Amino acid sequence: MAWRPILRLTHALLWLGALLAVALALALCVAAYGIPGEWVQGRLDAALPADVGRLTVGRLSYRPGGGLVVEGVLLRAPDGRILMRLRRGAVGIRLLSLAPLPDRLDALELNGLYVAQIRYAPDRVVEDTLPPPEARPPFPDLSGLPLPNLRAIPVRLADVDVLDIRAKRIEGRLTAGEGRVHAHGLHGDISGDGRQAVEGDVLLDFRRAAAEVSLRGFIDNRALDGLWRALDFPLIGEYVANVTLNAPAWGDCTFTVGFNKYDNLFNLRADLVSTEGGAYLGIPFDEAQCTIRCRGIWDAVTEIGPIVARRQGRIAAVGTLRFDCPADRFTFRAEGDGLSPRECLRLIDLPFTALLPELRTQSPPLIRIDGSLPFLSEQTPERVTLRGLLRAPGPGVLDRLPFASAHTAFAMTNGVFALKGLDLRLPHGGALSGEVSFEIPPSPDYALLSAAIHLTDASLADLFAPYGMDALTNCVASGFIDLRGRTDDTFPQSLQAEYDLIVNGGLIRRLPLFAGLTDLLADHIPGVSSFTDSSSARLVGTADAGVFRIPRFSLDGNLLSIEGPVSYDLPNDRLTATVNAGNFKQDTLMGDLTRWATVPVNRFLWRVHVEGPIANPAWRITTILNTVLDKARFWR
Repeated sequence: MAWRPILRLTHALLWLGALLAVALALALCVAAYGIPGEWVQGRLDAALPADVGRLTVGRLSYRPGGGLVVEGVLLRAPDGRILMRLRRGAVGIRLLSLAPLPDRLDALELNGLYVAQIRYAPDRVVEDTLPPPEARPPFPDLSGLPLPNLRAIPVRLADVDVLDIRAKRIEGRLTAGEGRVHAHGLHGDISGDGRQAVEGDVLLDFRRAAAEVSLRGFIDNRALDGLWRALDFPLIGEYVANVTLNAPAWGDCTFTVGFNKYDNLFNLRADLVSTEGGAYLGIPFDEAQCTIRCRGIWDAVTEIGPIVARRQGRIAAVGTLRFDCPADRFTFRAEGDGLSPRECLRLIDLPFTALLPELRTQSPPLIRIDGSLPFLSEQTPERVTLRGLLRAPGPGVLDRLPFASAHTAFAMTNGVFALKGLDLRLPHGGALSGEVSFEIPPSPDYALLSAAIHLTDASLADLFAPYGMDALTNCVASGFIDLRGRTDDTFPQSLQAEYDLIVNGGLIRRLPLFAGLTDLLADHIPGVSSFTDSSSARLVGTADAGVFRIPRFSLDGNLLSIEGPVSYDLPNDRLTATVNAGNFKQDTLMGDLTRWATVPVNRFLWRVHVEGPIANPAWRITTILNTVLDKARFWR
């Protein structure tokens, strides 16, 4: 019958429709719930060379309006280390197109992208010279990577962690093809609150195995730690780690870096401005700006400068740092009047600055300094070069010595730090000038002090007050002192000196040393202390192992003079002297007229022995006069 073929055709169409419906349902289920990554593992293994690593995918699925979705993407190195991890990625696909699938991509969204940082053993030896080609580990050829042809498709990344550089959100456009991937028009929110906005471009050129990056915006310097480790720049990373910022700095940065560090490809320029302050090695600043230039990895030369630091709205210091790896030199120069001397030395970060005398000023002095020291090898004192100038117009303290103003040039060569042309004006009058040097041994536990000092009417109140001897308000000293010794606990025992000093201004009455003498004389001769107000002393001698010897000590008063050999043991605080007393001042008319007539009497009667600590020695008349005066007091 004629209707039977029609019935058979209808039956077949119904079965075909049912099969298509089932197949479509299965396809939609598979697309919605995904397929295991193992189903495409063979294609992934064929696309990625084994010496690069192994790429695996947890699940693939398709979402209407969301495109192709991949989850659990993992890239491992041949040794099993995780190189890259992606929590979820979505790729928009144009369905109504006959182009190959990779060329039909029109959007990209990545969530939870992680690119592992390079981790080095902390005790490893950092290579500082480029090894020969045969000694370099092999690096995979990336020029043949199968990249899709993309034409500025929108790209969005969330929760990104690349080389420890993190961002909450990054948006831009992506172009790819012919061995290049270009992410341009990028806008990033690092912190997620909009305070660290960054924009820029990133170009990955797999044919050259290099990346070109341009960034502008607010950058936290700690976010660059991963970059220095990836480039194997641990020393640069240490210097950057010395900086702490109160808020991210604004920067304009461009750099080119090779994927393979043995290509020695690295060029960087960055302009940075910190407007909310921070600190370097604990030294605070209110604002700072600098330019950084760097080229090369193995023969790297880095220049940081000019660095401009501001405090309280004014420029405190301007400087430049240069790291030259081929020459193994770190050079620097700086000038400013807003940092203390100790802060300037701290910025250089020399290991032996604690051995140098501390200089404190009421207001920051003018300082100019430049020099060089080893960068890669050990920074021993003999390899450090310094030169500079210091001018402190206001009051301050050098070690414990107060001054009203100070001016000196300084230099360091061959392990010797020297103050040259030192000129200190003292608060109570007079001046101290000369040269002071500190020879620092290779293992700096101490320094060898050498000084040639000239005193011009220098106030003893300023010279001795730091040591508890403040009774010399009106006494001044003129002459010279040459001394040498170690700046450690052995200083008194190691002290050697030569000196020729004249001290004027009532020494007898005001110095505690002579209190015992005036008491002794007043006990025997009432009213004699009133004649000891005006006196002067001459000290000419040497010191060895901390023992001062004055072969002919002389001290002149109005009606009394003293002369004789004196020695003082500084380490043990022991004064020993046997002196003769005379009449009137030496080198005066009355002194000359009476001295010759009274010499026999003075030597016979007024010989005095002194012994004990310098602050309170015992004075004793050693002649027959002592016996006579004692008997006279007894009979009274």
